[in-house]
Amino acid sequence: MLNLPANMPDPNPPLTVLLIRHAESVAPGILSFDEYTRPLTEKGIRDAKRISDSYASIHIDAAYSSPYLRARQTIEPIAQARGLTIETLDDLRERMLSAAELPHWQAHLKRSWQDFDYAVPGGESSRDAQARVLRVLDSIASRHLGGTVILASHGNLIALALNAFMPSVDYAFWKSIPMPAVFTLTRAGTGWRVSK
Repeated sequence: MLNLPANMPDPNPPLTVLLIRHAESVAPGILSFDEYTRPLTEKGIRDAKRISDSYASIHIDAAYSSPYLRARQTIEPIAQARGLTIETLDDLRERMLSAAELPHWQAHLKRSWQDFDYAVPGGESSRDAQARVLRVLDSIASRHLGGTVILASHGNLIALALNAFMPSVDYAFWKSIPMPAVFTLTRAGTGWRVSK
C-alpha cells in the first residue's frame, strides 16, 4: 500500500453523490401544470435556498436534475452559487406508476414495494425503475472519478436507489421521506454505500 505524505491529497478520492429529493411543489391537478411543469411553492423555494446555505462550504463539481421543474428548482440555488450549469438527465424522472389516472394509487405503490415485478399496465415496476436509477449512478461514476456531484430527483425513485444498497428501505421509508431531503452516496472502487 502506498503511503502518501500527510499534506498530499489522495489521488483517488471517492465520488460523493448528494441525492436530493425536490422541495414542496404545487399539488398535482392545480391550474394547468403537468408533471414536467409543476413548480415549487413559496415554502419549497425557501427550503431550496436553505439546502444551498447548508452546503455552502462543500465544493460541488457538477449538478444533474430530473426533467421535472420542481427538481431543477430545488438545486438551482446550489448551482447558481457555484456557477454550475444543471444538466438534465431524463432517467432521473419520477417512477411512472401508471400512464393513466390511477384511483387508490398508494395501494398499487405499496404492492409494488412488496413485489418488485408488479406493474400496473403501462406503468413501471419497482425493479425497472430501480435499474434505471442505478444506470444513472453508474453513468455518473464513469463521468466523475471523484469529487462531489448533486442529483435532483423524486421520492420514489430515490427510495428505490437507496433500497439497492440498504434492503431495509421500503414503502414505509418512502412515505417518511420529507420534501426536500438529501441522501449521501459514496463510491470507492466499484461499489456504492449510503453514508450517514
